[in-house]
Amino acid sequence: MKRNILIRLSVLIGILTLAYNASGARSVDEQVKMLAERYRQVEDQLARSICYTSKDESGGATTVRQEWYNGAEDLIKATVERNDASGRELTEYIPHDLGNDFGWRGLFLLTRKETPLPDGGTQVEESRKYFGETEEGNDQLIRQLRKSGRFKPGEPTDTVHVPNVVVDLSKQNKGEGGAEEFGLGEPHELSPALRKVGPPQFFDPFANVQGDSDKYRVIHGSVSPDGRFAIAMGLPPEQSNWDALYGDSYFYESGIDDYDVPNYIVDLAQRKILGETSCHYFGTKRRYNHRQCILRWSPDSLKFVQLWDDKWASTECVVGKINPGPKFAGAVDLDKAIEKKTYAFVGKRADAGLSLDIKKVGNDGVIDLDASENIRFGDRRGDIEFGVNEHLRLIDGPKGPRLEILKMRRLPND
Repeated sequence: MKRNILIRLSVLIGILTLAYNASGARSVDEQVKMLAERYRQVEDQLARSICYTSKDESGGATTVRQEWYNGAEDLIKATVERNDASGRELTEYIPHDLGNDFGWRGLFLLTRKETPLPDGGTQVEESRKYFGETEEGNDQLIRQLRKSGRFKPGEPTDTVHVPNVVVDLSKQNKGEGGAEEFGLGEPHELSPALRKVGPPQFFDPFANVQGDSDKYRVIHGSVSPDGRFAIAMGLPPEQSNWDALYGDSYFYESGIDDYDVPNYIVDLAQRKILGETSCHYFGTKRRYNHRQCILRWSPDSLKFVQLWDDKWASTECVVGKINPGPKFAGAVDLDKAIEKKTYAFVGKRADAGLSLDIKKVGNDGVIDLDASENIRFGDRRGDIEFGVNEHLRLIDGPKGPRLEILKMRRLPND
């Protein structure tokens, strides 16, 4: 059945391209391809993920729900399968927040219905819905594909060769999205109640792996695309008790700027600390009001940018690299590497500090980012003083990784 529902990238690529909107947001095609790639990444890590299964039998129907969580206990996939005399219905989805991208949110939702035919064959109806960003905001239905196939008795019901039909979304009602029942837009983290269920309904491949787990707490949303690595916070200096910190989120209620909290790169499979990232984000939640921890990973999960962002400027930003082993090659202070050259490029003195927007991190170590300065006071409060697009490259130096600036381009202030 897994093969029946996998997204075929070749099919997606053949769909007509839609233009970028006026704000320069990602095109529909680009968002769909991102969701397809995220689906593939999730499928690859299901076998080594936490899995919870519940089963309900009532009214002649059997309903099975499955949820998969990564090593940071973030939900990565959920399915609901219902079987009764009328046939079989399957719904599966991948939540929007798994891309760990605060500039864009997407969700994929698949439904499949198998109905037995009088001749012993099977009628299969499938729908693939892609939710993303439009001019109306996030969490919008941006594309829907449908498949319909009739299969003979004993014939495999794989729909890979059944052509997709693109649904005209302009003719659909706004309320026909279909993702709301899964809690679109809500955080999805493993609850303590599920862990108490125990086997066989609850399977945890990390249960017997201790490693360094008493020394860190993973920051939600920081996990690499392959589910192997994550960023975690450690205990602050002179603190040895996690329970002494404020609440379950490990957020420091007062004196937050006085803490020098270490952040680590962690191998989730072994629960092992590989090294310090040189960033000092203070909590396990991705966002506390204006303060947030943003991670951008390369597709191969071996390079990352960790950005501690705030309302007016970025507090800290580091670039890290993982070598085979895995071994942590080290981290570079990105903000320090570009600040002087950025201000020199625009011909201005450093004032409020740079606000960074990390666009992309490539397998080749090339980083695409926008650096800007926001005006904090006066009539222009909230406006952008200047913006620069920069391409950097992370390379190996004699003392570890280092950054070189490839090019800079001035951005319009609107």
